[in-house]
Amino acid sequence: MATVSPLSGSLAPIGTEVRRGAELAIEAKVRTFKSQGYDLVLAPFDDQASATRAGSIARDILADNSIVGVVGALNSSVSNVLAQAFEPARLASVSPASTNDALTGHDWNSFSRVVAPDRAQAVAAATYLQEEVGAKNVFVISDNTAYGNGLATTLQANLKRRNIALSGYAGASDPAGIAAAVKKVSEAAPDVVYYGGTDDIGSALVKALRAAGVKAVFMGGDGLDSPSFAQRAGGSATGVVYSTGFGPVSAYSGSEVFARQYQAKYKTAPSGVAMMAYDATNALLSAMNTTLKAGGALPTRAQVSDAVRKVNFAACVNKSALLCDSVSGPVAFDASGERMRSRVLVMRLGADAKASIVTIKTVTADSLR
Repeated sequence: MATVSPLSGSLAPIGTEVRRGAELAIEAKVRTFKSQGYDLVLAPFDDQASATRAGSIARDILADNSIVGVVGALNSSVSNVLAQAFEPARLASVSPASTNDALTGHDWNSFSRVVAPDRAQAVAAATYLQEEVGAKNVFVISDNTAYGNGLATTLQANLKRRNIALSGYAGASDPAGIAAAVKKVSEAAPDVVYYGGTDDIGSALVKALRAAGVKAVFMGGDGLDSPSFAQRAGGSATGVVYSTGFGPVSAYSGSEVFARQYQAKYKTAPSGVAMMAYDATNALLSAMNTTLKAGGALPTRAQVSDAVRKVNFAACVNKSALLCDSVSGPVAFDASGERMRSRVLVMRLGADAKASIVTIKTVTADSLR
């Protein structure tokens, strides 16, 4: 099995969480597979959050016949490249974090994800801005990635449905872009600045906005759901709101043993991304287990891919010493690879850099069509 995530570069902190979540799931199943004649090994690939690198990584993975399942990618742009490359070979990939809406709209049979898509986050975010904030106008900023653009686009559509005015839009992916965006925001004086993108640009953006005296509510998507965002943003993170399909691990009933074992192994608390990577890995491991052949022969990639779509984990409230197979709740996929039932949380960061839950929305795959 392989993971694909950024293990170097600015998104390495969160990309490492993907690898760690997968490691923990695999370690829990090594003996089970060994008893059936199989050695379960993880091969982590570093994509540096680059869609350009994804092509060569996909070729390397496809050339290794021992890899029959992939956990990843983190970034939607990378997942898009990987899924296109894997589909002809029917190599299953389950993303713990790629939320771009289009990923499940290609009729791919081998791509699935355990996280809620952008359109689910956009509904939750727009509802919050209307009902809780009472926002009249919103300035939207994207980091120009596939993820950021997708989230920004779906948020704008939901604002329009609620008659909330768009006071401006900007792309910002470097210091010059951030400076230009801050100038536009200062001139527009919106109630809310909504940011679609990852935590590295997001932290620099909110710091620049606060330094310029912009006091508007700053809200983003699950790209901000990372300990590294608060660390990078410092005091500017206070009051930041974000929607997320992850959230604090403690918010999930099956998390107790997972969190304890993760802390013991890595000397730090797990993030929601690590939790989703753990669940994504277990979905693949379950699919692999149902397709194992006598004598240690590997199942075909197509067999594993088909089996992923049949995975059906019930909600886990196990408080024993055993790890749950699914920490984040029931896991099953529809024909497009979308999770049948997921949760979107709206979170707010406090002065202590800790996030508290503002509201929780349950989203079904049917409601997203």
